[in-house]
Amino acid sequence: MNIGQLKMYDIIMNNRKITKLFLDYDGTLVPLVSSPELAKADDYLKTLLDKLKKIFPLYIITGRDLNDLLSLLGRGYNVIAMHGAEFMDEKGKIKNIENFDYYVKKSSLIAQKYSFLSEKFPGVRVYDKKGGVQFHYFNIRKDLMENFQEFMKELNEEDFELYSGKYVFEFRIRGVNKGKAILERIDRDDYILFAGDDNTDEEAFALLKDHITIKVGDGVTKAKYRMASYVEFRELLKFIVDKYGGK
Repeated sequence: MNIGQLKMYDIIMNNRKITKLFLDYDGTLVPLVSSPELAKADDYLKTLLDKLKKIFPLYIITGRDLNDLLSLLGRGYNVIAMHGAEFMDEKGKIKNIENFDYYVKKSSLIAQKYSFLSEKFPGVRVYDKKGGVQFHYFNIRKDLMENFQEFMKELNEEDFELYSGKYVFEFRIRGVNKGKAILERIDRDDYILFAGDDNTDEEAFALLKDHITIKVGDGVTKAKYRMASYVEFRELLKFIVDKYGGK
């Protein structure tokens, strides 16, 4: 950790004492990988998160579906999944948005409808997220990239909205987003830290203007602060543990 980082960390942390942490998973706590199932949490990250949740209420907030995230991180955390459509607390109690079963059934039909894309655009993978549909194109051939992106932008499905992120397009339940999910879990007196790396996090950055918001990685952002990578962000989390762990 260099002097510049230390100074930045002090600026971030010395405003007010934070009361809750909301942390995105992919690209923020772990690196982006070629296949989503490879983004497994390492032991260092789990140890860091376990220390943090003893200091603050800690929420992992992700676009992944709940079971997918649990397979990578394990249990014992508050998890806001599917951008806010699913929630599981540390003890394993689950609460989903109204009519979630309807969206699960519909996403299965949508995934089947567009399954041909993996053949039309080799390298594209279509995932039924049990309440949403993701089109992952990290491994697409470069000569097909532009045509695929243009094709995706023309798609439309009732009750879902299409958004684009880092190597993904996704049909997400209309009206559900991380910003709204976070606001439902904070009080007037809270001062939270939220960190994310992708377009889907920008909605939350915009809604959380009075809190600590951190963009991990490059790109235009509404966040107040920026960290270069998940590695640097982990250093900030370690700084927070050291700062507040004994208090």
